[in-house]
Amino acid sequence: MPNPAPYDPVQASAGAAELPEPAAQALALEIAQSAPLAVMPARETLRRGLADAIEASTERELVEQEWHRRTADFKEGVKAMAERRLPEFKGR
Repeated sequence: MPNPAPYDPVQASAGAAELPEPAAQALALEIAQSAPLAVMPARETLRRGLADAIEASTERELVEQEWHRRTADFKEGVKAMAERRLPEFKGR
């Protein structure tokens, strides 16, 4: 069985450039202390674009939620919850 590739905690902390330095260092340390055989598949997944797909889906969900927050049904749902009753949605 071949030896696994050397573990690179800096490369494994995808997105760390967006974190404040102490948080990025803490993340890199946490990853470096993890089991290499468990971390390698996660690194491969990130390299294959899953992270980009998740980010795109999350952004789309945000757009949808922002739209729904402006609907009468959203307001009715919040009001019904505060009044502890079932909402009467109208599809508007």
